[in-house]
Amino acid sequence: MNLKNSILLLSIVFMVACTYKGNLSMAGGGYPVKWFPGFRMADLLAKKTLVHDQSNIQALLDKPWYGLFKLINVQTQQVITADRCNQILPDIAQLQTIRGGDVSPYAEMSAMCVATESIANARPAQYSALSGFKLDANFPRQAPKNLAFITSSSEWQDIVQNKKIVSWAQVQAVKFESKKGEYQAKYTLVNGSGYQEVLLIARGDFNQDGIEDLLLFAKGRVVGGTYGSFRLFWITKIKANSPLTLIREYPTY
Repeated sequence: MNLKNSILLLSIVFMVACTYKGNLSMAGGGYPVKWFPGFRMADLLAKKTLVHDQSNIQALLDKPWYGLFKLINVQTQQVITADRCNQILPDIAQLQTIRGGDVSPYAEMSAMCVATESIANARPAQYSALSGFKLDANFPRQAPKNLAFITSSSEWQDIVQNKKIVSWAQVQAVKFESKKGEYQAKYTLVNGSGYQEVLLIARGDFNQDGIEDLLLFAKGRVVGGTYGSFRLFWITKIKANSPLTLIREYPTY
């Protein structure tokens, strides 16, 4: 083998080795899955449960809640009594409470079940454009319109169909009210009809595309009324100068 061929062979080996090393690094993930205090599934269980890793979170899906819920499947009309996430997740979109007093507690419980499943199945991300994410006064102008606190499904359909409306701030005027650390902020509707607390409850690659996503939990309340909502939003950012985009939401109107 002449000198020219030897150099070429060594170059190829070096390139392959570097590529292999890069793939190993990517496989490990540069942005680990994280969850924060707003993720409170462990607090909603019958017995105190400690969460250290994703296997512990996966185990939460089959642990008993603090109480029982009597539910009806609106498609099959089957009535069930549920006390853990794994009993409701397969048909969660069709299940409704039978007892009126269970509506709000079950709404939070079911949302936390969906969040638990999502965090348990998340992967470390290989890339992130979310390092500058903040729940601050500017967030409603950046947030997808789906985060708006709307109590009417017909009004919501009009908003969804209006392609000119992109952000939460374009749907309704809101004022940044307060903040609790970096993970929770409260926004009040300027018209005084309600408010919404938004919590960052987890980070990770939730849709397995290699890009870091955020899982937000929004709690809305009507002032002077009993209506409240508990909603989840999976959002991401493809590039540093890209807008925040919605991946998924639960529940849907």
